[in-house]
Amino acid sequence: MSVAVTSGGGNRPVVVLEGASAALVGRLTRAGFASVTFEAHASGALDVVLDALERGVLGLPAQRCGLVECGDDGSMVVRRIEAGARLPGVTVRDPSPDRAGAAVVQWLTQHVV
Repeated sequence: MSVAVTSGGGNRPVVVLEGASAALVGRLTRAGFASVTFEAHASGALDVVLDALERGVLGLPAQRCGLVECGDDGSMVVRRIEAGARLPGVTVRDPSPDRAGAAVVQWLTQHVV
């Protein structure tokens, strides 16, 4: 599994994304988030990444976390993670990657920060 951590430094809320575009990661960084992106090559990869984040292995404090999961239909499911639990969130469906990214950042800013 390949994992990349992007952060502007300091104590930032963390967003975990599987296979996210560089544009979305950049937008999240500019909005004040740290991001953990990964490419899953096996089932259970998300759980491995979340466990590593929770244990501090990735070098980020995991007090405030969000999760963005990409659907097969191009949608993005955005959730908050609290005490290891994935809480209900919102599904973003927009054919424009720019508008979809803006909606994801807005939701995370309102529910994770």
